[in-house]
Amino acid sequence: MAPPKRRDDNWIDGLRGIASFIVVTGHICTAFATYLHSPSSSKDGWPLFFQLPILRLCVGGRAAVCIFFLVTGFVNSINPITNAQSGNTEVALTNLAKATFTRSGRLFFPTNIAATVAWTVCQLGGFNMATRADSPWIRMVSKTPGPTFWEAIKNLVQNLTLFWSNGSGTYDPVHWTIVFFLTGSFRIYLTLLATTLVKTKWRVAIVIALYIFSWCSGDYIVGINIYSGMLIAQLQVYYGSRANSMLPKAVPAIMILIGLLISSYPQDNHDWMAWSDSMRRIMLHLTPGNTTNFLGRYWVNLGCTTLMAGIFFSRNARRVLTHPVFNFFGRCSFPVYLLHNTLIRTLLCWMVYGASAWSEDWSKVKEDDGNPIELLRAGTGTFVIAIPLFYVTLYAVAHFWMGWVDPLCARIVNWMREKMFREEVELGRGTRGAVVNTIGSKEREKGIEMSISLLSKGNDNGGEGSKNSRPA
Repeated sequence: MAPPKRRDDNWIDGLRGIASFIVVTGHICTAFATYLHSPSSSKDGWPLFFQLPILRLCVGGRAAVCIFFLVTGFVNSINPITNAQSGNTEVALTNLAKATFTRSGRLFFPTNIAATVAWTVCQLGGFNMATRADSPWIRMVSKTPGPTFWEAIKNLVQNLTLFWSNGSGTYDPVHWTIVFFLTGSFRIYLTLLATTLVKTKWRVAIVIALYIFSWCSGDYIVGINIYSGMLIAQLQVYYGSRANSMLPKAVPAIMILIGLLISSYPQDNHDWMAWSDSMRRIMLHLTPGNTTNFLGRYWVNLGCTTLMAGIFFSRNARRVLTHPVFNFFGRCSFPVYLLHNTLIRTLLCWMVYGASAWSEDWSKVKEDDGNPIELLRAGTGTFVIAIPLFYVTLYAVAHFWMGWVDPLCARIVNWMREKMFREEVELGRGTRGAVVNTIGSKEREKGIEMSISLLSKGNDNGGEGSKNSRPA
């Protein structure tokens, strides 16, 4: 199998790679150290090291997910906006149609393959230890094998189909965001389709209006984030390579710092510290009344948008994110996202709960309801060894996925596109004539004869055709 085509190093891949790494750390934190989601150790206590602003972003999974949506809005719209602003509207619309088909397939097939892998592991008993972990989150995302093979097959089919309507994955619940990525992508495509022929200033005004509407309507997961990404893409098209030399070096650095501080809004117990409680009170006046439990989503959007804009204008920040290590993380970001929860429920749980599972605890049951007791996690020393080993295994598996599974999905999507798409038509710019490019010579001759006939009729009518019916 030929190796996959390697993308050039770029700051967007580096940013995406850091975000995917933080998503994993956020889920590990949710599983074993939920207290880190609070701004301090207790209501009257002092914050721990990773509970401090900025440092807490090392386990800030919500900020990382927001970055993914921002990058989705940026990447999906950059080329169509570039072509539209250059006047290549036909190219913009053609590429938009291709991207709508191709990118959707590149989300659909890998996600379903990863879900099938999780289903297989589940039916083989790979999640049995996770279902008895003392971590409520791990137990919640783990499932026992089906009672019968037919029931297991039925659950798999439901997971591969109904999942795409509501995002409730049976065998890997953390895949819920992928459905939002898909719907967000289609909203981007629809916006680009509606604004391809619109002047730049009006396109920007429309996107800003959509952002405001999403903010006011409580669309805090998808809308405000993808439209922020589209606005940054518009900045990229407008400024190009001049962007990282326009502002004094201190300005982008300040923007990055402010973005990190705003994104540090805690996920739980906001009233435990004065700084987070002040942020909560401010946002209460700026958001709809039905979103009081999701104020962090709004703060994270403002923070990550400011952060990404600061990186956009900063040459040094771009240089750091273009480092090969960050770009390797970026190229592996999607398989890391797809597979990390399966490895948490298997490899990491086996290392953390293995000692308890091999003891008498495995056969003990609760006196009140007769259910098996939860397994006790190992000590700190086990985590010191287990966490690095888990990450090495995760990125090794993701690298294998990028070399074999991802190219297979790409070939399937490309084959479907070749079979389903008709031949491209090169539209003429005249009002009465057009040259159609097809494979067959007869069709090409008919197109030429049609154009000549229209020209002849135009000349017979006093030269009208020479002005308005000129073929491309």
